[in-house]
Amino acid sequence: MPGFAAYIFDFDGVLADSLEVKTRAFAALFEPFGDSVCRAVVEHHRGHGGMPRAEKFRLYYREFLGRTISDVELDDLCGRFSQMVIDEVAACPEIPGARDFLERRCATAACFVDSAVPDQEIRDIVRRRGLDGFFAQVLGSSRSKVENLRLILAGHGLSAARCLFFGDALSDWRAARDCGVSFVGIAPGPDAALVKAVPGLRWFPDFTAVKDKDI
Repeated sequence: MPGFAAYIFDFDGVLADSLEVKTRAFAALFEPFGDSVCRAVVEHHRGHGGMPRAEKFRLYYREFLGRTISDVELDDLCGRFSQMVIDEVAACPEIPGARDFLERRCATAACFVDSAVPDQEIRDIVRRRGLDGFFAQVLGSSRSKVENLRLILAGHGLSAARCLFFGDALSDWRAARDCGVSFVGIAPGPDAALVKAVPGLRWFPDFTAVKDKDI
């Protein structure tokens, strides 16, 4: 039997095959600024999963447009982005084997979501996908990934040594590392940004490849 008492999951790219939904939304929002800006935004976004969208918008305005985004502009962009993606993310395919894995593991262990999506949005998406019954807690971007993970550990009396984090981004790996939690990557292949950034990383292409003996 697996030795972990709890499993923590990022969401986009880990439980839902939703990364390109977000990529299209970023591209659409920056398309009015020209092809070079749009390409730079998409390239950065694809290489920096797990970074909250508000932080990305601030960065893109500063680095690619050469100005500071106002609070009003930021709120508008975040609102438009949410409207563009929420229905598609709620309806997109799962990462293969994700629901089956949840059904098997959440019956005997506590399960959590630690996401960079805004809190209410990720909770709505989890509910609309019919996954809310699997999770003891769903946490979003009102705190950092590491803050969320520490909150999960402390709030549920969990030993870090008995927890496993599934993620697809460097921010996921860093949060697990900083909290002493074991980590497994979910990545499409060896050229994925996370796999290339962390030598020796243990990773799988999806949950159909994750067997009980592996974790």
